[in-house]
Amino acid sequence: MNMLRSHALCLAAATLVACGGKSPPPATQAPASTAVEAQSVSSAVHGDPSLPVAGHVLGKVIHTQDAEELRYFVLKELADRYAASKGLEVTQAEREAYVAHVREALSKDPAVASTLGEDNAEDRAARLEIAGAFILQWKINRALYQQYGGRIIFQQGGPEPLDAYRKFLEERLAAGDFSIEDPALSAAVWGYYRDESIHSFFEPGSADEAKAFGAEPWS
Repeated sequence: MNMLRSHALCLAAATLVACGGKSPPPATQAPASTAVEAQSVSSAVHGDPSLPVAGHVLGKVIHTQDAEELRYFVLKELADRYAASKGLEVTQAEREAYVAHVREALSKDPAVASTLGEDNAEDRAARLEIAGAFILQWKINRALYQQYGGRIIFQQGGPEPLDAYRKFLEERLAAGDFSIEDPALSAAVWGYYRDESIHSFFEPGSADEAKAFGAEPWS
């Protein structure tokens, strides 16, 4: 396993190990008509409506005063649509392989190996769900990098094609897919993609950069 693949797997390890435990109690279910109406309203609004409107994305109104929350929600909505348009999916076999690789990596760490036991059905389902999220994000990152190119940065979840995301967002902004109403929030959101000083980059042209989106880290 090369350095990058090992890095990506191990970054997810703590999350996969800690995802067990009791589930929260189920929420009280509203009457069917009320639930449908509430879902219709909530699906078009993100955040606390008492807060100012921070922006819009794909017809949804975003209420927040937090730039990171705004960036996350805009990117999630756009990335989900992008993944669907590219046919990016995660198979059960990929989820299983990812969880197995993480467990194998953890088993080699004496400090963690003793905590590994047999999964119950609930814990296993949670681990597979988390694995699916990691895999889909990696596939989105690879697709964006293949389409837009540019520099790659180190992130906790693995390599991130920073320039590709910036170009993608600039295109979506020009197309009217999202907007940011607050100038201060806009500066903070775009600062993540335009302020080079806050990131650590893969060396351009290096072997690590070439491998970043090469072999799938769970295979």
